[in-house]
This record gives sequence, C-alpha cells and structure tokens, in this order.
Amino acid sequence: MDFSYNYTKDYRPIPPGERFERTVTAEKFHLVTSEKPKHLEGLCFDRDGNMYFTSTYDGAVFFLDMKTKEMTCKWKDPDLKAASVKLHKDGRMFISCLGTEKKSGRIVVVRQDGTEERVIAEGYDIDDIVFDHEGGFYFTHFVGTINNPTGGIYYVPPSLEGLSCVVSNLCAPNGVCLSTDEKIMWVTEFSAGRLLQVPMNSPLISVVYHFTGFYGPDSCSVDEDDNVYVAMFDQGRIIVFNRDGYPIGQILMPNREIGHNLCSSHPMVRPDTKDLYITTADDVGDEGSWIMKAPAFGKGNKSAYQFL
Repeated sequence: MDFSYNYTKDYRPIPPGERFERTVTAEKFHLVTSEKPKHLEGLCFDRDGNMYFTSTYDGAVFFLDMKTKEMTCKWKDPDLKAASVKLHKDGRMFISCLGTEKKSGRIVVVRQDGTEERVIAEGYDIDDIVFDHEGGFYFTHFVGTINNPTGGIYYVPPSLEGLSCVVSNLCAPNGVCLSTDEKIMWVTEFSAGRLLQVPMNSPLISVVYHFTGFYGPDSCSVDEDDNVYVAMFDQGRIIVFNRDGYPIGQILMPNREIGHNLCSSHPMVRPDTKDLYITTADDVGDEGSWIMKAPAFGKGNKSAYQFL
C-alpha cells in the first residue's frame, strides 16, 4: 500500500462516513471583500428577502439588496465581534456580540437607522440567537471546553428583562435554531464536535451526531421541512440533517479540496425559495470572503427570520 501523503491535496479530506450520495458544490454569489482575514457570519433575511450578515472582526452588520447586490453597513462597533444578527418583527436588529479586550460580550439592540437602543445580557459571549413566536429568544453563551464545560443556552423573555439558563454544562455552544413547531431546539457544540437535539420542556437532551475533524460545527438553521443545516468551520462544507438528526447530504465550498473557502460559518435558506446562502471566507488563500449559493432540500423557514 502506498502511504505517500500530499497535505496540499489532502488538506481537509471528507471522512468516509460523510461522503454522502447527495453532495453538491456551492457557487459564488457575492464577493463581500478581497481583504483578509474577514470572517463573515450571522446571515438572515427580512420579509422582502433581502439579506443581513455580520463581519465579525470588523464588528459590523451589513445589508445586501438581493436585486441590485448593493451592500450597506447598518451598524459598526470595532470594539465588539458581531457574530450574528436577527430581526425583530418591528425591524430592530438584535446583534449577538463576542467580547474583546475593550468590551464584554452582549446583545446590542439597534434601530433600522443604525442607532443603538439598548444592551441585553452584557457579560456573556453571545454567538447566535433565535426568536420564538412570542418574541422571546434563546442565545448561545460561546464558552466552555471539554475539560471545563461552562457554556450554556439562555432564554430572554419577550419583555427583554432578565434571563434564565435552559441548558448548562456545554462545550462552546455556537449555533442554535428551533424546529418550525418550536418543540425541538438544535444546538451545535463547537469544542465537542456535537449536534444536540433538545426537546423543549424536557430534560432528555440527545447527542444525535458526532462530527469529525477540526474545527467543529458552527452556526445552524432549519428549512420549512425541518431539515437542519450545519456549517463546518474550517472544513468548507455544510452538512444537512433530517428532522430526526440523520445526515442526508452536504454542500461543499468551491475549491475546498485545495484549501480555499474553508471558513464556512452560517447557512440560511431564503424565504419562498429553495436557495441556500452561506457565509464563508478564504482566510489562508486569496479568493476573498463570499456569500455562496446552493440548492436547499426545502424552502426557507419564514418563522426563523423574525417572530410572528
């Protein structure tokens, strides 16, 4: 047997158990910047189908007009790391921020004109949030390791006053999303490489999938058929699961096999379409930071964009 090895060609090999029959390669949709490193994340849509996303290192939120592809900066604070943005039904932006040496992590509530309204959950490193139908939301406290699982999922009620821990002892929980009926919460543990299925109002949390390789699972979302899309950071791919947590396919970033576009971080299906959009970046190469596009299994889940 030939054990010769070329790290350039085998940079991020797909494990044998994840070479799914349903595999497609995404296409480049919109170049955000050629500068690097520019870590993009936090993609979501408004009711008109226009896109919002974050540039984490810049501490910025951008708006992308899907017809003209004109991009506008909606908010910026370079002293915070903006990891995601979600939209309230009244148009306000809820921006999840990781902390820096200058400011602690928090959620910043921002009006559409870019002016800040209030700060919520200051002191937590918040990577992602998801609204429920009443207007409360869950967020991930992105801390914790295998030997010190201090991360958790917290809930903020519709009044936006106070918070409570609903899942504790996690290893850097990163992505969080709800099933369409809000009976199941999905959580990715970045440091543990796990996908968790959390029945609401039940202690019976299940590890439904163990991921392979480094880094681990990043943000996640569901479509209207309750398929779950999980971004694999530094692996240049999205793995898709059915509503029971079984893998059914994957989307690869272009040129990932030679080490490009590996920083895939956030997948989301656009409402009223079966078009999946993905934030990604080529941190080690020269292809820039992109919004990628690929076919989805189901149409976009409208309840994921803002609570109804």
